[in-house]
Amino acid sequence: MKMKGRIIVIDDELTMLRVIKKTLGNEGYHVETFNSAFNALSRLKEDSFDILITDLMMPEMDGFRVLEVVRDAYNDLIVVVITAYSSIETAIKAMKLGAYDFIPKPFDPEHLLMIINRALENRFLRLENVDLKRRLDQRDYMEEIKGVSSAISAVKEMIKKVRNTDVNVLISGESGTGKELVAKAIHYGSRRRKMPFLPINCAALPDDLLESELFGYERGAFTGAYSSKEGLFELAHGGTVFLDEIESISPMMQAKLLRFLQDRTFFRLGGKSSRQVDIRVISATNEDLLEAIKEGRFRKDLYYRLNVIPINIPPLRERREDIPLLIRYFIERFSKRHSKVPVSISKEAEKVLTKYPWEGNVRELENTIERIITLRDNSGDCINLEDIPEEIRSYEEGKEDDKAGYSPYMTLSEVEKRHIERVLAFTGGNKSRAAKILGIDYSTLLRKLRAMDA
Repeated sequence: MKMKGRIIVIDDELTMLRVIKKTLGNEGYHVETFNSAFNALSRLKEDSFDILITDLMMPEMDGFRVLEVVRDAYNDLIVVVITAYSSIETAIKAMKLGAYDFIPKPFDPEHLLMIINRALENRFLRLENVDLKRRLDQRDYMEEIKGVSSAISAVKEMIKKVRNTDVNVLISGESGTGKELVAKAIHYGSRRRKMPFLPINCAALPDDLLESELFGYERGAFTGAYSSKEGLFELAHGGTVFLDEIESISPMMQAKLLRFLQDRTFFRLGGKSSRQVDIRVISATNEDLLEAIKEGRFRKDLYYRLNVIPINIPPLRERREDIPLLIRYFIERFSKRHSKVPVSISKEAEKVLTKYPWEGNVRELENTIERIITLRDNSGDCINLEDIPEEIRSYEEGKEDDKAGYSPYMTLSEVEKRHIERVLAFTGGNKSRAAKILGIDYSTLLRKLRAMDA
């Protein structure tokens, strides 16, 4: 059986020690028991443990004193308190001294297991967050926004202006343009940099799950809510929440988010008392929200609340001068990652990559360069045309015109239909962008699409 975690237990009742050791040992935990707090603390000096379980009322040294010692000397150790002398006052005192949870005796072994499993997950999450913060503190996301175009320069300038404020920012751009990277550059360049940056893709979760993820819930709020849970808004206190694909949330969630943004207060699901947090909200969308407002899919008041500072990232095909720099950046990055000898790129290969439309934007270019680097056999010191994937190498501007099947015998409506279909394919089905390219209103495009389907 794989060892799950290391636990040290203190209780002056030997029977209780045997019960706890058997219960947790059978689940794969390494358990060491002590009927003396002094001996247990001595053992902590010799080895590392994940969780400490301690009784409160013990001779020589009680659990409150143990909590004080652990808080000062082992602040990464999670402490769970058990006691037969339970009261609200006792529990509050234990929690103030740093206890993770409080279990009254007698207790159900299954309840103990649930608390310990959750406590261990909490500890591992803490350690991961500490390591992540350490690495992120050494990382400058601003340096990862590569480009020499005036559009990217404008984005960088805006980041510098807003990062040390608390205003809401709305980042717009097609999928793959780097919206989350811009959000990270804002957060990690601000005074909130040492606090959490928590992203969530609003489109990836159904409405009820999104609500519980953002606001949290109380025990018993719904079937399966066996304990209370903090939502992202609480977990990000002092930091930033990044709401990606904000256009996808339902009218009900839009109303709740609007209410939260007014004063940063909210209720957990099933909760009766309001909570307040200090967080910054950065949101992102790959749609035209003004068009969504016209269609009745997005609230105008929420849009203006989110869009205090707008940042637009243009698609890669509209800033082709950035592509050569990005190519070299990704070559260097993936050569290092995959232990390959760094290489240059021929002018012919670079020209092909620069002319390609990159409908997936920077993300698609990044994946393509990684593919090239991974598949190269380290022969030669230059990426040539033959290293470029066939579908990119064979692309030529204007090629789609030849494939479109235009004929002098086609009616005007047939030509229009073909062109609308091509533009929609080009925008990946984004009707708002397609309408802009076609030079018509969004409602006009919808009407034409309905007529085409008729």
